[in-house]
Amino acid sequence: MPPLLSIAAHHSEPGDPRLLDWIRHLIDNLFGLGPLTIVIVLGVIVVAIPVGILAAFLTQRAKYNS
Repeated sequence: MPPLLSIAAHHSEPGDPRLLDWIRHLIDNLFGLGPLTIVIVLGVIVVAIPVGILAAFLTQRAKYNS
């Protein structure tokens, strides 16, 4: 598809609705969890990553400052 015509293939949503629906169904089929459980688990993961990085930084800083 020529670059100028590819603009028409895009949509206004922040994510592809068909792809997001497919991912949601895939997660539901794999784990059999409800939507609230998945939101909680993903939220914990999103928060745990920066907290883990901060903890690693603080332990390394304390190790080298002593």
